Amino acid sequence: MEDLAALQHTFQNCVLHVEEKLSTDWVSASGRATPDVQISVYSHAYRARLNEVLANDFPAMHMAIGDEHFYTIADKYIESYPSSYFSLREFGRDMPAYILDLVENNKTDPSIHWPDMYWLYELGKFEWALGQTFDAKDSALFTEQDMAAIDPEVWPDLKFQLHPSVQRIDLQCNSPEMWIALTADEPQHVTAEQEEESAWLIWRDDFITRFRSMQKDEQLAFDELFKGKDFNDMCEALSTVMDDDDVPMQAASFLKTWITQGLIVSVSM
Repeated sequence: MEDLAALQHTFQNCVLHVEEKLSTDWVSASGRATPDVQISVYSHAYRARLNEVLANDFPAMHMAIGDEHFYTIADKYIESYPSSYFSLREFGRDMPAYILDLVENNKTDPSIHWPDMYWLYELGKFEWALGQTFDAKDSALFTEQDMAAIDPEVWPDLKFQLHPSVQRIDLQCNSPEMWIALTADEPQHVTAEQEEESAWLIWRDDFITRFRSMQKDEQLAFDELFKGKDFNDMCEALSTVMDDDDVPMQAASFLKTWITQGLIVSVSM
């Protein structure tokens, strides 16, 4: 067993670190290809499959910067973050953070000025969120009829459980419109600039991934729900941006919207 583990470790090192020209004396030379060629086949296949995974996970990013730049970044990402997951679905998890590191540290590339590429990080962040939302497990939804059956006197203490697919992100760039334009059948150019940071909801409706922006009042209320706070906390947050008399009706209106859109699966006290 120890010999097998050592052999597996040696094989892995040769596949992952082909540039180090590690010894292949342990590989049989009786085949139709030399030991070096045999190892290179596996090394190439390993990187090619991971490149394919990243291109599938980040299609808008790929389209935005083209094959050459995308696969150069992907190759470096593969070196920095060797696959450590049983499922390839998780392999690209650190890609947005990797892009952000390139941007913030102005990593050199003869054809990319990284300080101007913050939008690429946010585009990747948005794409990864879409993928995670699509893959999230399902759950039975809470309905308006369920809400109507709850005694109004206990509403202040109600807490709301979100559907597993729901995600909430802030974006400084125009990433959602960029994603729509870049993944269209006929990709279009869209500027990354927007006037101010925007709050976004992402969730899955049956097999369709949906997303939309939120105005400031809805964002304040939803963020309380997202943090596990109760209905009363939502109302207190709304009271910072509107008259107290308008708060209960507005909070109830937001709650109805979230329920009808399939964002909530249960309530508790």
